[in-house]
Amino acid sequence: MQTANRIRKPLSFSALYRFRVGIGSPTLELAWDTTQHAGRKEMQMRLTLLALLTVSSALHAQTNDPWKKLEFLLGEWTGIAGEKDTQLGAGQGSFSFEPELKRKIIVRRNNANYDSGAQHDDMMVIYVDPPNDTPQAIYFDAEGHVIRYRLAFPSPNRVVFESDAAQPGPKYRLTYWIEGGSLNGRFEIGAPSSDYKTYMSWASKKR
Repeated sequence: MQTANRIRKPLSFSALYRFRVGIGSPTLELAWDTTQHAGRKEMQMRLTLLALLTVSSALHAQTNDPWKKLEFLLGEWTGIAGEKDTQLGAGQGSFSFEPELKRKIIVRRNNANYDSGAQHDDMMVIYVDPPNDTPQAIYFDAEGHVIRYRLAFPSPNRVVFESDAAQPGPKYRLTYWIEGGSLNGRFEIGAPSSDYKTYMSWASKKR
């Protein structure tokens, strides 16, 4: 009676598995191989999914890198301006664009000397303004000027820094672009209601 009751009692999968192990049924080997195959397949699927997520995260980070469009500026440069390229006469100088604070900002440091005897030093900090991570910049120089810029990228390897329209006084526009092996620059000034006029232009080579 007890034996009959045990036979009629529903077997769980684990109990059935142990029963088959006990009798050494050929079905056991098939069931064991199928389970191992399913386990390996599941592991492969998990590894594939993990790899896809890793690649996706890397691509997302590259796409959302706010400095991607400014990479052509990074490094140390030597600039030269002809006599007619500036209102201060011919000159030369050096400047750099370097990421700082774990790539949270880019800092430009600039020094220029002119044949007229004039000297100029300035610094500009480029940053992103949350929540849209819009690139902006603030400029300081030894003469006491402070300019707040908004950035635009009209084409690859070209950036335009244009002063905030809400800022009182003249308007300013600074443009960098790659042409051949040279990084060219142009600085323009204009009255609020007039067109820009070029104040100086230059060509630069990476050091």
